[in-house]
Amino acid sequence: MKRGRVLSALWPRLVCGIGAVAYLEGVRALAGAPFGVAEALLRWLAVQGVLEVSLQVGEIQWRGRRWRLDAPFGALVALLAGALALYARTAHTLAAWAVAVTFTGLVVALSSAWSERRWALRLPAWGLLAGVGGVVPVLVGQIESSFSEEEFFAAIQAVALSGLVGLLIVARWWISIVPRGERAGARRARRGFSLPWPGIAVGSVLLGILTLGGTVWAYRRSFYSPRASTYAGVSRDAPFVCGSGIPDATRPDGEKVFERLLARVEVNPNREAPEYGMLALATGEDQWAQAFRRAILDDVRNKEYTGPANSVKFGQHLAARRAYYFSQVAATFPELFSPQDVASTTAWLADVNLRAMTVEWVDWMYALAFSYWPEGPYENQENGAGLLALLESLYAMDSDLSERNQAYLARNRRGWSARFRNTDDAYVYQPEWIDNALFQSMYWEGNAALAAEAATNRALAFEWLLLQALPDGAPLGYNHPGRASIAGSAYLGATLLDDPRYVWWSARMLDWAERTDAPIFSQPGLERSTSLSGVSPDLGSCLLFGDAGLPTQPGPLAPDKVVFRDGWTPDSRYMLLNLRFSGWHRYKATNTVTLLYQGRPLVVEQDTGSSFPWLPLGRSLYRDKRVPRENLNGLLIPRTGMSAVLHTLAGFGGPWAQDPPHYAEVLAFETGPEVDVSRTVIENWRGWRHERTVRFYHDGPIVVVDRARGPQSERAALSWRLATESTLAGNRVTFAGQAHPAEAVVLTLGEEQGTLEAEVPEHGEEASTLLLYRPKEGGDLQAVTVFLTGEWVGAGVEAGIDVSGKAILNVTLAEGETRSLSVD
Repeated sequence: MKRGRVLSALWPRLVCGIGAVAYLEGVRALAGAPFGVAEALLRWLAVQGVLEVSLQVGEIQWRGRRWRLDAPFGALVALLAGALALYARTAHTLAAWAVAVTFTGLVVALSSAWSERRWALRLPAWGLLAGVGGVVPVLVGQIESSFSEEEFFAAIQAVALSGLVGLLIVARWWISIVPRGERAGARRARRGFSLPWPGIAVGSVLLGILTLGGTVWAYRRSFYSPRASTYAGVSRDAPFVCGSGIPDATRPDGEKVFERLLARVEVNPNREAPEYGMLALATGEDQWAQAFRRAILDDVRNKEYTGPANSVKFGQHLAARRAYYFSQVAATFPELFSPQDVASTTAWLADVNLRAMTVEWVDWMYALAFSYWPEGPYENQENGAGLLALLESLYAMDSDLSERNQAYLARNRRGWSARFRNTDDAYVYQPEWIDNALFQSMYWEGNAALAAEAATNRALAFEWLLLQALPDGAPLGYNHPGRASIAGSAYLGATLLDDPRYVWWSARMLDWAERTDAPIFSQPGLERSTSLSGVSPDLGSCLLFGDAGLPTQPGPLAPDKVVFRDGWTPDSRYMLLNLRFSGWHRYKATNTVTLLYQGRPLVVEQDTGSSFPWLPLGRSLYRDKRVPRENLNGLLIPRTGMSAVLHTLAGFGGPWAQDPPHYAEVLAFETGPEVDVSRTVIENWRGWRHERTVRFYHDGPIVVVDRARGPQSERAALSWRLATESTLAGNRVTFAGQAHPAEAVVLTLGEEQGTLEAEVPEHGEEASTLLLYRPKEGGDLQAVTVFLTGEWVGAGVEAGIDVSGKAILNVTLAEGETRSLSVD
């Protein structure tokens, strides 16, 4: 071939390759991914590889009802099968690239079968192939990562890659017609084979069905693992293992605490019908009863909670609260509502009931995930069951609706009868779930067997909240931007369980609410005070196991949290370690520190960020799988396999893997007067094993030891999110602020060397600092993070070896006293 002819054959590919890479750079820019020359070159090579594969296949010709294919097509299909087998066995990134390039090249090559057809046939066929070429790699990546990426983001990624495949289809067509004569001659000279078109069509449909079925099967298994490790002393009836802590001396009076609680509800600027109902029932005052009447009749006139829910079905819970208070207030104030008021409100509740039993588009999404036929009641936090239980226990509903309600409740006996912990991993959902468990218990009140079965779970449901409580009464939160005080839920626990600890806890939370002018919302079931005097808990650090699964699927009793605390005085130190990534509302927190606290947050999760207004409302909040692993406090490992390929191409998400195991395993948990220790591990995370040991010294530092091993070619990292704009000097970080001073020192173990960087994120509503440690070599991370508080601030910290050869820390106070602390 002459030089000019070579150039004429190459320049279309160069132009098309540059255009495709420019498209990808645009997609990556929209996704917020940085530009890198090396990665851009890799994308260009991938595009050229796809074009080369597609051109090697040659032109697919129609011969009657058969396709004529050149011999390289079969060879490339065999190559794809081999690459798939290697990828399935190793999940290696190179194998994933081979799969992606070969598969996409074959898809692009198939477009040539329609290149000579009318445009009316050509364009739909090309569009279908572009969709297949974009969707299938994303599905493979989702299955590989256990669907840890937000579903809507994955869909957008599939659309973006489908656009790329569409461009490559057009590019291949253009390339094939530029040097037409020569390519035609080469095509005639090739050997090949033919396949019947009906067989190809049927085979493609069957393959599509198998792919879709396998994807759905994998998706349904992605929310939790059916098996979880246990720990000595843990059982269904005793899922918490705790040490002793220093109790608080205050003994608040139960009746005065109730008065304070009502006062905070009264000054709530966002009062609605439930708040007025609670105030009317608790005080007996007519002014609050009249306010409730006006508010509930406004809801009736506006037909609240009777229209389409779209993506947010939380309205069923809001409606249930109104149903609860209307019944209670009407009974307590019999002259308050006229017969017309009662009739219109009852009719409205029937419409609410009918809407709750109406299947909407979002119910099909839940049904796909939860493996059930949709009925309409909202499954999350058992909101639908709570509403139906209230309507059946308090009202005479229409016979047809009542029959459907009772049938649903009979099939779905949940609440305290099934579990003690809401299956979503967010603290804020537990009080909501408790309300719905209370409503369901009202429906099943006459069933003695169910009542006895529920008694243990009812106590554990409140205990789970209490054991995680912050010592100064501030609201705790994770995996949700909401941070509302739950003083009402605590007081409800006191009245239901006759337990004075919950009076004390409610008072402590009211201290914080009064100090910060925070509102309190209504609490169903809380209409009378208790005469109990509050008593502080005396439990110290605790290992918590909890229910896993989904609302419709009971899961195993699985590792949940480790709570470290000195005691219950307001200035006590507190640390929370998360052990799971499971449930519908779940986030990637396995083996990460959720919070370090002493009078203020010190280490936090970066759970504030931009909402996504283009997503359905129920998916737009910055929570769940939208919170990236790098916003948490734990091990980071690079993306590999198809996840790395997709990130390199489209740039969605960060460079770190987002699919930690569902649960960490608890290797050890010990408490004592000097130190509390936990040792937890996650294994088989893309070839990595991460063991985290926390040594919580009651009169000393807090020591976190991280040991991780993985593939030698990959460099891991360790992230800490500090709650303030902190100053880094060497390996020591000083937290900003005068109250409760604190420092962090990061050391390496053995011969390891690494870099420590601190940066202030550009986004987020609160000032914070990202502290990132990275070893210089791949395959290993050995780091110790020492948190110094109180008199230990300013202490020198050095790693050493004791006489037995074990790693220790030598901590020297300002006055010269040195203390040796164990690391192993």
